[in-house]
Amino acid sequence: MSTRRRLSETYRTMAHLRRFFESVRRTITTEPTDGGLTSAQQFALLTLAGNPSEVPLTIGDLARLTFATINTTSGLVRRMERAGLVRTTRSSTDRRFVYVTLTRNGERRLRPSTAAVVRALRAAADEQGRAQLRAAFDSWFDDWGAVIKVLSSGRRPPRRPR
Repeated sequence: MSTRRRLSETYRTMAHLRRFFESVRRTITTEPTDGGLTSAQQFALLTLAGNPSEVPLTIGDLARLTFATINTTSGLVRRMERAGLVRTTRSSTDRRFVYVTLTRNGERRLRPSTAAVVRALRAAADEQGRAQLRAAFDSWFDDWGAVIKVLSSGRRPPRRPR
């Protein structure tokens, strides 16, 4: 397959995936979630609930995992603690570390919110066409190494004759 053709297919696949992700982002950030949570609260609570470790996440961990700054996350955690969604505790060995854990109330409020996100994801997948979306993901993951190599090689694809 020619480089130009491969790039064209790669761009088409990437555009398809970007449309899907943009559709999900718009739905999640503009639609009110069930349970009365903001999208930031929902993302933080999902992250806390999905923590695979027995050790609670710190505010810094939560910031990194939710792509937010520590200052933003600290304010978010403070508001969620006031609402009874999370509990914070300072490390006994290093007072700079603040651990964040999900409360029962936080988990109870997270469930309907997560259901709303699942509905949004399904709607976005249906809108894009599940078969086409699956094919786009498969194509991207099966050939991502070659794609990155071509895109980062600095070579320009051959020009088409006019």
